[in-house]
Amino acid sequence: MDDSFLQFVLRDTEWDPLRKFRDYIIGMIPEPVRKIVGWILLIFGAVALLRLYPGGLFFGLTDLMFMITFFVGIFSFSLGRMFLRH
Repeated sequence: MDDSFLQFVLRDTEWDPLRKFRDYIIGMIPEPVRKIVGWILLIFGAVALLRLYPGGLFFGLTDLMFMITFFVGIFSFSLGRMFLRH
């Protein structure tokens, strides 16, 4: 009963919030500029992540700076890949 009710409720909905968010972000950047922005974000993310390791080992980054640098690097790297793939 639960399985059939769930199928009934979700039958007509195409709820994919990640796809809508991704299409919205990609749609904001014009197509000729996407590759340039993608490469810039990819390089920035890679540099941020590469600077994170020695910064944490030798220069004693605080926990807050470590988390900020890590999340900015991952977010930038993933957005760069997303722009380059579309």
